[in-house]
Amino acid sequence: MAQSMKTYLFLALILFSTGLRAQDTWSLERCIEYARDNNITIKQALANVRTAALSEQQAKASRLPNVSANADFGEQFGRRIDRVTNQFTNEATGFSSVGLNAGVNLYNGGLINHSIKQAKWDLQAATADAERTINDLGLLIASAYLNILLSEEQLENAQKRVEQSKAQLSATEKLIDAGTVPMADKFNLLAQVARDEQLAVQAQNTVDLGYLTLKQYLQLEPDYQLQIERPEVLIPADATPEKAVLPMLYQTAIGTQPGIRAADFRVKSAQEGIAIARSAYYPSLSLFGNLSSNYSSRAVDVLKGKYIGQETVPFGTFVIGSVVTDVEVVSDVYEYPKMGYFQQIDRNFGQGFGLSLNIPIYQNGRTRLNVERARLGVLTAQMQQTQTQQNLKNDIQTAIANARAAKLQLAAAQKTYDATTIAFQNTEKRHALGAVNALDLTTAKNNRDISENDLVVAKYDYLFKLKILDFYEGKPLKM
Repeated sequence: MAQSMKTYLFLALILFSTGLRAQDTWSLERCIEYARDNNITIKQALANVRTAALSEQQAKASRLPNVSANADFGEQFGRRIDRVTNQFTNEATGFSSVGLNAGVNLYNGGLINHSIKQAKWDLQAATADAERTINDLGLLIASAYLNILLSEEQLENAQKRVEQSKAQLSATEKLIDAGTVPMADKFNLLAQVARDEQLAVQAQNTVDLGYLTLKQYLQLEPDYQLQIERPEVLIPADATPEKAVLPMLYQTAIGTQPGIRAADFRVKSAQEGIAIARSAYYPSLSLFGNLSSNYSSRAVDVLKGKYIGQETVPFGTFVIGSVVTDVEVVSDVYEYPKMGYFQQIDRNFGQGFGLSLNIPIYQNGRTRLNVERARLGVLTAQMQQTQTQQNLKNDIQTAIANARAAKLQLAAAQKTYDATTIAFQNTEKRHALGAVNALDLTTAKNNRDISENDLVVAKYDYLFKLKILDFYEGKPLKM
């Protein structure tokens, strides 16, 4: 018996811990943080930042010298001049050459300096773009999050309405049995229960679609059991959108919105492009140096010749008057050993260094056209900057107007709900006394339900509009 109790307790603990894991909830902050690490759009933006960083590193590396090595090996045939012996030969000859070359730019019209500056601005623009992508996704996630809270509250209200309609049906059946109200009232309430159940099904579908949208933003699988936190949704008591003014909020957003910074950085990058294009007008000076050596299979070591005797060789034929004389010459004969590969590389080793000056004289107008193209790039970047600022100003003005309207809409919805609630309660009491029929009760209940739904929608709409104002003020998105 004791063993069985231990087993049951163990199973209960497992089920309890499993239930805790299944009830793991996600806050708005957790959703946004998770999306930063997993959303594909953000990953693409961060990849663009990495690419810009590599471009900056490459621009800085242009200051460093370049060094290269070369080597070739081969076999030559036919009549030619041997590159080592400098003699004509018809024999097949193996050859090899090795070399090391280095060079560094000393002056190129400021091309490298301005390229580094441009790469720096491009990196900062890409970073600001990534930050803007994260902020935009955060707004989408906040909207989806609030929509789920709205849908879940509407679902709860719909389920309560179903229970209320069933309770009214049960009460009406008792009144019918007592002969207080006619049988037709039962049929009207049965239709009301069916309508409420249909609305509850629709509300559940809206909740499911809301979760599906949030999962898509988070790059979660559709079958992932996601459950968000349901904090108490309160309208901030100090929220005063009617006091928000465009100039002050715009000046704040100018300093906090990454889209504005990205446009500014692109203007500076385009301005560096003019200096880069103009650098082609100036001379360029570079320092170079090289090391080289070569090898030939026909090369011999003349310092290690071995005497092997003499030989007589014809020198030529001379004609003096009528006398023809053949002349021969006796010469010493030496045997020379072949010179080894590394020995030739050592003896043929050569060095060189110098300065290279390139002065542009005429380039078919390419430089002038490139400068004009760079200036047009600056104008384009400035127009985009102005357009971005104007869009921000319009968005802020729209956000202020929407927040003010949402507050008024919430106040109106609250008054309507209070009025319809009182009307429904009065009609419900009169129906219990038999003073009104079920149709009047159903009408009063529907009016109350519609006003209640409008109130919920107005509350969450106003809350989201306030979040947008907070966003433009640079405040973090949180519940």
